[in-house]
Amino acid sequence: MFATLSVSAMMLSACAVNTSSILPDQVPTTAGTEPSTASPTTSPGSSTGAVAIDADMPAVPQGLDEFYGQDVDWQECDGFQCADITVPLDYDDPSGKTITISMLKRPADGKPIGSLFVNPGGPGGSGKDVAESAEFYFDGDIRSNFDIIGFDPRGVGDSTPIECVDDATLDRLLDASYPDTDEGKKAYEADLTTIADGCEKNSGDLLPYVGTYYAAQDIDVMRQLVGDPKLYYTGFSYGTFLGGEYAQLFPDNVGRLVLDGAVDSTIGSAQMSYDQTLGFEQAYKRYMEDCLSDGSSCPFEGSVDDGIAKIHEIFADSLENPIPTSDPNRPLTQSQLFGGMILPMYEDMLWPQLTSAFSEVMDDGTGDTFQMFNDMSNERNDDGTFETNGTEANWAINCADYGPASTKEAEEYTKKLKDEAPIFGSYMTEGEDLCSAWAYQPTELPKQLTAKGSDPIVVVGTVYDPATPYQWAEALNDGLDNSVLVTWEGDGHTAYSRADSCINDPLDAYLLRGTVPKDGLTCEK
Repeated sequence: MFATLSVSAMMLSACAVNTSSILPDQVPTTAGTEPSTASPTTSPGSSTGAVAIDADMPAVPQGLDEFYGQDVDWQECDGFQCADITVPLDYDDPSGKTITISMLKRPADGKPIGSLFVNPGGPGGSGKDVAESAEFYFDGDIRSNFDIIGFDPRGVGDSTPIECVDDATLDRLLDASYPDTDEGKKAYEADLTTIADGCEKNSGDLLPYVGTYYAAQDIDVMRQLVGDPKLYYTGFSYGTFLGGEYAQLFPDNVGRLVLDGAVDSTIGSAQMSYDQTLGFEQAYKRYMEDCLSDGSSCPFEGSVDDGIAKIHEIFADSLENPIPTSDPNRPLTQSQLFGGMILPMYEDMLWPQLTSAFSEVMDDGTGDTFQMFNDMSNERNDDGTFETNGTEANWAINCADYGPASTKEAEEYTKKLKDEAPIFGSYMTEGEDLCSAWAYQPTELPKQLTAKGSDPIVVVGTVYDPATPYQWAEALNDGLDNSVLVTWEGDGHTAYSRADSCINDPLDAYLLRGTVPKDGLTCEK
């Protein structure tokens, strides 16, 4: 079959997922301590040893004084503080059109040493959600000593957004699967045109300028506006690419950057999809080993290979035979099943629910749990509307960053996947790339990020991370001029907040005091 639109969205998307709402009740959903009770008038620095970066404010880039010097009007918003700032659509033309960037601040529980900017990935994810859920991501010392600032990157959410299609059309597109027939190919290409034309019609001026190159420049404006001479930043998944691009553009302004679940900036979209597909295949083998070790609840029998073969059978059959759900008008399509199978690989604490989902399909012939997982990943509401524009932003930012893969390269990786990926390999077959139908092609192509001259940067990789495979962290660390690599030998996506103190404490110390972890630090699950 042809690669579906959900593949384009999912396989080029990598996001630190807060799954606390569906984790088992007995599983803790916070990584650190309870929220700090420190008085806002008392600095916790004496007890934690938090030390602010001592540096002079950098010079404002030429022609950008209006943006770097604007007043920020912080307003109360549901217990947080919110503000919108104005930035150039094109930094090479600062007198031209402008756009808006939306920020949300979780004020420090104590006296802050600075502002910690956060990005959860995607692209298309909202950093505002991270700031609002800071107790899930950061322990009490971080929350006491930093104003935590999340922002919607350009094109995303409450910032000047990408708009492509209405919710009803998006719902149909994401649910669609395309058989490997002439009719399937025509339908697939028609839907690509629908997306590309819709994005051009509704977001044409914005499309060339939503790439990471421009978003990184927005971060420097925000850094200046909060009064920090150097950047404090934690980026997860795609957020590592955004942080790395910032370091490349502003190496002298790098302060303390944690890049967790690193993206390899040197590879294109075809290799990215190939690496991720193999990553999810490996994750499913590890899941199957875990499932079979618990014979009482696991619906699979035989060896790991037998279990993987059964999963492939279920997945392949869903193309022609969508699985019934509690909604008779919306059975579980193969595209939905793909999304539903991917989400639990981001968080291994969801594996018990994944087992229940497979039992539901195998024993009852229904797919409600997988549909729930898929809808969560797409931020779809029960009525078919969507909470955010994350999917559309993901399409636009990826096409701005990577452009279409070459036909030859796509065919090479597709052929390899058919042999190397027993579950999803046949699914990831060649079809026209979404970005090939795009109105604009990128000027900033994949490249090595070096950030020469920066302060030390911490890169974090998880050995069995399916969404951002471990070799990507190694590649990013090897390319950066001044970085260290921290490794978690765990499952799931990203490490910070998900691992134990062996990972979290050194990262906290780095952000709070600038103490750089030992290069090569490795922690077992």
